[in-house]
Amino acid sequence: MSVNYHAFQSRGVLFEECEAVSAQWRSAFAGYDPKRIAGILNLEADETCLWVPYFGETYRLRLKDGWLEKKAGDTWTEELYFNESMAVYHVLQYTKDHPAHAGVWVASSSIDGVVSRNPKAPDPLLAPFAKQWTGKAEELAKRCIRLGGKPLQKGDAAFQFQALPGVELQMIFWDADEDFAAQAQFLVDQRVTDFIHYETVGCMISDLMEKIDQVEKKGNKT
Repeated sequence: MSVNYHAFQSRGVLFEECEAVSAQWRSAFAGYDPKRIAGILNLEADETCLWVPYFGETYRLRLKDGWLEKKAGDTWTEELYFNESMAVYHVLQYTKDHPAHAGVWVASSSIDGVVSRNPKAPDPLLAPFAKQWTGKAEELAKRCIRLGGKPLQKGDAAFQFQALPGVELQMIFWDADEDFAAQAQFLVDQRVTDFIHYETVGCMISDLMEKIDQVEKKGNKT
């Protein structure tokens, strides 16, 4: 089992559908005092809400009842998916008082704390992603640029993304050749758990993959 397993299972699942989990997190943040986290992560807050950016989109926590909302055009929506909800709640819950970065990038699979795994089992997120973009490295790069990714000099398409405040994610893609199938890797700072839970990484990877899939569709509407 990898850090991506639960995120894969939760793809396309609305947070509201997970009744026990959604109720638990909303209850935990009802009456939340944002002063500590706002100061650490330089977040905007007032007497009603705390605002949190996630992959360039704006979310807010309603302090009175602990509900998350997402900016949708000129309005706000409570219809969030499980992975994005967990990512935002987790950065608020798990950020340490004095978080730091190691400055060392490591594979996401190395920080999940899992003692036993089957190394022969294909990763539920990475394997399908690599297959999907086989022979399409140029198109993948174009989409990453449109999402605000910072190009890296690695692989055939590599970019760095600001996922959450204090949390960045690197995506590296190697296209297939005559000897090897395409491969994808996602890297995080070695001390990423100063900011989030290790399972949050899977949520971020899954959400980034979905954003890459959707960027063309959004672009066609503009």
